[in-house]
Amino acid sequence: MGEEWTIHDTGDEKCYRFKPFAGNTLRFQVKAAHDCHLAFTTADGETEPMYEVFIGGWDNGSSAVRFNQSGELVKVDTPDILSEEEFREFWVVTDHDEIRVGRGGECEPFMTCTLPEHVQTTHFGYSSGWGATGCFQFFQELTHATEDKLEYVFEQLYGDTFTFTVATDHDAHVALTMGAEETPLMYEVFIGAWNNQHCGIRKSKETTVVKVDTPDECCGAEKTYWINIRGGDVRVGRLGETEPFMEWADPEAFKITHVGYCTGWGASGTWKLNV
Repeated sequence: MGEEWTIHDTGDEKCYRFKPFAGNTLRFQVKAAHDCHLAFTTADGETEPMYEVFIGGWDNGSSAVRFNQSGELVKVDTPDILSEEEFREFWVVTDHDEIRVGRGGECEPFMTCTLPEHVQTTHFGYSSGWGATGCFQFFQELTHATEDKLEYVFEQLYGDTFTFTVATDHDAHVALTMGAEETPLMYEVFIGAWNNQHCGIRKSKETTVVKVDTPDECCGAEKTYWINIRGGDVRVGRLGETEPFMEWADPEAFKITHVGYCTGWGASGTWKLNV
């Protein structure tokens, strides 16, 4: 379905390495005896404001969130949460000035806190340390290919805002569902549909509730979009633009747990997702 994971090795001293961060969800796998450290910043380096997420600190006994290298905003017991023998998956969602941290495959976080101020992050750093080496793998680096099939591939959705990058000539489709399949209640977001002249939002495969003119939206090159589904509103925008170019408020909202993606109607594509 996608490329092999890229492995990033880290040493036994705490030293962050930074990568660009677009969106609100960081999904990753890590293998370490203890002390998985993540930093979220507004620049390519340790700056303030900055918040840090520690998983398996304190000799793999606790996890915490720290703001501006001061005291912990939250600290919870998480005995043996990391392993030096196997990769374990985690996610960090950063939206609405709240931090939520959870295990891969589990929708409920094991750690939650509110930030004392708003931080518009642009980069994240990763490190092991305090005597433990580590190996990291980041979901956002995977490239997923879709054929001309109109068959959705589904991923768990952990936050209510996510981003995706797609390269296709037309007809990039995204499904927002109540499970890892097409469900009776669902939304579909169409990018570059109707001969690459329009984008739209459809509910339950029947009613097109939004349709906007977007001539030549898809051009074969990579373009990045964000979708926010908070409170029953479906908002779709382009990376770098705070205002959506499509928006619809569903008076009968439902709980969305998965996101699907596909191409069709003569188009194939490649995707990268932050979900």
